[in-house]
Amino acid sequence: MEIKDLFAIEAQGYSCEEVEKYINNLKAEYKKVYDQAAKIMSDNEKLKKICRSLKAENDSLKANK
Repeated sequence: MEIKDLFAIEAQGYSCEEVEKYINNLKAEYKKVYDQAAKIMSDNEKLKKICRSLKAENDSLKANK
């Protein structure tokens, strides 16, 4: 898709209002993805901690057999 397909072209160039709305939309979408990635990374760390704990417990149980 070419840039001319994204924005209406006015007499002296692209519509500044449409470009601003597009940029703000990109910023909002980026923030949403960034926040989601941060939450996933946090959840992943919590799950890793649980797995390490379970592995240590499992190793302890195997050692006591």
